[in-house]
Amino acid sequence: MAEIFKGFRPYVTWANARGAWPEMIFSTRVRFARNLDGFAFTNRAAPDRLAEIRRLAFAAAKESGLFPRGHYLKMEALGALEKNFLAERHHISPVLAATACPAGAVVANDEDLSVMVNEEDHLRLQCLSAGFAIEDAFKAALKLDEALGAKLPYSFGEEFGFLTACPTNAGTGIRISCLAHLPAMARLGRMPAALESLSRLGVIARGIYGEGTYVLGDFYQIANAACLGRSEEEFCRNMDTVVRNLIRQEIDARELLLKGPAKLKTEDAVYRAAGLLRCARTLSYSEFMQSMSLARMGVAMGWDMGLDLSTFNQLTLLMQPAHIQAAAGRALAPAERDAFRADSLRKKLQ
Repeated sequence: MAEIFKGFRPYVTWANARGAWPEMIFSTRVRFARNLDGFAFTNRAAPDRLAEIRRLAFAAAKESGLFPRGHYLKMEALGALEKNFLAERHHISPVLAATACPAGAVVANDEDLSVMVNEEDHLRLQCLSAGFAIEDAFKAALKLDEALGAKLPYSFGEEFGFLTACPTNAGTGIRISCLAHLPAMARLGRMPAALESLSRLGVIARGIYGEGTYVLGDFYQIANAACLGRSEEEFCRNMDTVVRNLIRQEIDARELLLKGPAKLKTEDAVYRAAGLLRCARTLSYSEFMQSMSLARMGVAMGWDMGLDLSTFNQLTLLMQPAHIQAAAGRALAPAERDAFRADSLRKKLQ
């Protein structure tokens, strides 16, 4: 199997059920978009200039001291399966995985810090933390931003702040997102109204892999829509308020699902989902996510699902298509992946 899989741990720390409200907030990410002064934006730069940006970025990351035993990856040296693996771990975006230009990524050994090089912007610096941890993720991402900024000439304008390829990222360049698990709100049909309310607050909801992706397993990536007009700290405080409100709504929805006749229906749905995970002989990732979502909610409600919350979180990553093939040690056809996934789950849930 490709060497990249051997260098990454089977489990990632930011997927453990830690931090505040892990029952509803899977993880928190803070990302900064940055470009280098004197270089055209990625979509307009010549290949040799993009290669130079990558060289400078890799050198700055090494000198920062924040990536001991880190992974320095050149996209053109990776196969499609390896890129998909990195995207599933949220270290690179689907956009970076698809690029044909000189691009790369730097990933810390414990996988909490990473840098995308030559995606839409020259640099995308990010920190991933378990649970609801906006302040901690912000501090870690800011430390990374300042460390690389001390080595690299960031493109900055007095009027617009940090200059970016897309106007919505200009200003602070900060994107704060929480991966929220909201199965009760979805089950009660409350998500359309909640999403509409978010848009009025300058917040957007995306799929599990970010922009342009669809919702799986009732997971919504909640993030600020703009980066200009407020300080970084103000954006953090606003997102904190918005996410806490969503948490309260999900708690209320879960309480309703445990009252009166709704409780039996909820129990039936949760334990049927657990039965499918425990007994299925073939299981697509979409089916897994649908059933896992209900079983994960059952764990949060205090019911015995056979696994704890952290293990469900890790399985959410490990059951993804590229991860399944990494575990199998070879490329698999879709039907083979589904059978391997079901077999793996049966062994874990025995």
